[in-house]
Amino acid sequence: MSADLSRPHVYRPGKSGRTLLLLHGTGADEHDLLGLGSRLDPDANLLSPRGLWVENGMNRFFERYPDGSFNEDSIRSSVADLVGFLEAASAEYGIDASQVVAVGFSNGANTAAAMLVDAPTALSGAVLFGSTRPYSQIDSPPALSGKRVWIANGTHDPYAPEAITKQWVAQLESFGAEVKWLSHGGGHQISAEHLQESSSDLT
Repeated sequence: MSADLSRPHVYRPGKSGRTLLLLHGTGADEHDLLGLGSRLDPDANLLSPRGLWVENGMNRFFERYPDGSFNEDSIRSSVADLVGFLEAASAEYGIDASQVVAVGFSNGANTAAAMLVDAPTALSGAVLFGSTRPYSQIDSPPALSGKRVWIANGTHDPYAPEAITKQWVAQLESFGAEVKWLSHGGGHQISAEHLQESSSDLT
């Protein structure tokens, strides 16, 4: 794992102890979710790294195969790198490592979900927009007791089928997480209503 700050990123200090780790979707960068982060929690510190995998010129956090399926080894590698980055950022910026909430959209949300599985102590919770289950199988159940997770998906999102989301929610709950599943009638997008509801719960 690379515990340094060489990865392109933005850090904006806030007025509270909470830090939002902002993980963008495919084709975006470290600036994309700053506005969303401020709306979700105006007082939080914002830490937004760039995904380092590039697919057809678009930034992502991990590789996927030509058929759209996930390269799960790439996900694990990405999570390890992000944990190292988070450790370095915590030391550099004085972040309270016990109050980090990952906020992601699409590819970034799937990466945040994988962080919950692979490095549960790195996060206190996660807000996942347009996300799905990151791993086909989880052999070592993570201890997620006390962690809060919001999953906000559209009923017509081709990347997040409802049947799989239902299974994923049940699995997270079996690991001890407190999960709130929000559903809107759209597709692969962030709902303003879900953003407001998540913000009210989070703050």
